[in-house]
Amino acid sequence: MYQKPDNTKTVAVMNRILYALAPVMLIVILLGVWQLNCVAKNIPEWKLPKPVSIITAFFSNMRQNLPYLGSTCLNIIAGYVLAVIIGLALALILTNSRILSTALTPIIVVFCCVPMVTLVPLLLVTMGTGPAPKILTVVIQCFPIVNMNACVGFANVDPTRIELMKSMKATKFQLYRHCMFRDAMPDILNGIKLASVLAMIAGVAAELCGGDGGLGNQIKKLLGLSKTAEAFACLIYVIVFGMLLYGIIGFIEKHTTKGM
Repeated sequence: MYQKPDNTKTVAVMNRILYALAPVMLIVILLGVWQLNCVAKNIPEWKLPKPVSIITAFFSNMRQNLPYLGSTCLNIIAGYVLAVIIGLALALILTNSRILSTALTPIIVVFCCVPMVTLVPLLLVTMGTGPAPKILTVVIQCFPIVNMNACVGFANVDPTRIELMKSMKATKFQLYRHCMFRDAMPDILNGIKLASVLAMIAGVAAELCGGDGGLGNQIKKLLGLSKTAEAFACLIYVIVFGMLLYGIIGFIEKHTTKGM
């Protein structure tokens, strides 16, 4: 008896390919419009470079820009890791002490409201032009979002499960390991993922404000020399690194929360 072939897997594969190609096709179309607009209107390279010129500068200056990229990556990763540790540690403290929560929460909100553009110059004056003020900028920008999401996650843990753990004479460590962190993990990872985006913004913004080294500083120098295509090429390095960091955290989030 003839059976109709099952096309479910084929359709699923085609959908995945379509979803993967959709953003690529959109980017290609936008770059094409950009290129044609620059050629048609004869826009000077120093004012708005063509995508072809930017891509050429990206590859031709790669060896020259790698040290700046390395400096930016180290500062951002150092600040980001510290921000995650501080944010989670504060969340543990705030959820275990009502007095400390009342005292520290307004200070954390203040850090959220401070514009980094105004803070970075003050940090440069106080701490010098090395990596320290840039790392601290990333920490200040990122730890509140990690802390707030972790606090929300801990607050939303099912109280019945907490009472059950306590009735079984579980220690504080066991309570957090087997119950609190497990239930709050989606919120915690969401905060960590959002912080990765803020880390990129804060790190490059701190370099643009002043100091030595880093892609932000290099972009500022290139713009001062009217090398706009090279400056845009440096921006591509920032975008690629940011997407890579965000993708890694997203991958960890997907496989950590799977089955929860």
